[in-house]
Amino acid sequence: MSLIYLITIVFGVLMLVVLVALIQLDDPGARMRLHSRLLRAEKSTVVSLKQRMLSLLEAIPVPRWFRDLVDSQTVTWAGVPLIENQFHSAWWLTSWLGLLLGVLTAVLASGNLTGTLLSFLLLLAGFAGPYCALQHRIRIRRRMVERALPDFLDMLTFTVEAGLGLVPAIKRVAAGFEGILSEELALALLQIDLGYSQREALRGLANRVPSSDVENFVEAILLAERLGTSLARTLRIQSSLLRTRRRQRAEVQAQTAPIRIIPALVFFFLPSLLLIYLAPPIINFLLRR
Repeated sequence: MSLIYLITIVFGVLMLVVLVALIQLDDPGARMRLHSRLLRAEKSTVVSLKQRMLSLLEAIPVPRWFRDLVDSQTVTWAGVPLIENQFHSAWWLTSWLGLLLGVLTAVLASGNLTGTLLSFLLLLAGFAGPYCALQHRIRIRRRMVERALPDFLDMLTFTVEAGLGLVPAIKRVAAGFEGILSEELALALLQIDLGYSQREALRGLANRVPSSDVENFVEAILLAERLGTSLARTLRIQSSLLRTRRRQRAEVQAQTAPIRIIPALVFFFLPSLLLIYLAPPIINFLLRR
């Protein structure tokens, strides 16, 4: 019996030593592989959930009159990560949600003025909120593109004059820019790499960006390539024209500044002046009584 106990103890100690040694082993490569596997699993889960939500949006029936409120070009100009049908479905759900919340708030308010106003604001936000957000994104994208395009054309002109072709020059210059213009140019370059013609990629760029300056820039490039004229000279002329247009827009905004100040004067400045000038006589009149 003592021999059996001894063998059991020896094997137990050996197993304990092996377990301790295995626990103390540290393989960074194995940990990195496990971490990357978990990240891939998490990413696939998120993508599948996103696909389910998008398929659910596409399956929602939307009336035709509601689809006619916003066309596909407006959705494309806004740069939302949804196609036209998906945006209409999301807008339709938001409208119904605003209606339900507005009715529920009006019922709970029981005729209260604040509750009625809040219910109206919820209804208005549910129906008009997505459309206003869409128009706001279009204005922001147009402003950012028109602000970055002259500098981009200057750098592109220098690069073309140095001897590079149009597509390599766009790749070189777009890598140093950030913002909407750089993203759209990267998408156009990706289309060229995937087999699209240069004309189709540039046309797609002009259709995606809500700016007439980009459309004129694309038309000038295509016309210069068709006629065989100097591309660098065309780009330099386009850059000068864009800077002139930007200066003219600034002058127009400066001329309309007095008109924009009028609401602030009427609602904020004039009441303060009236209070300053009329408060002492009113106070004296009340004290005399």
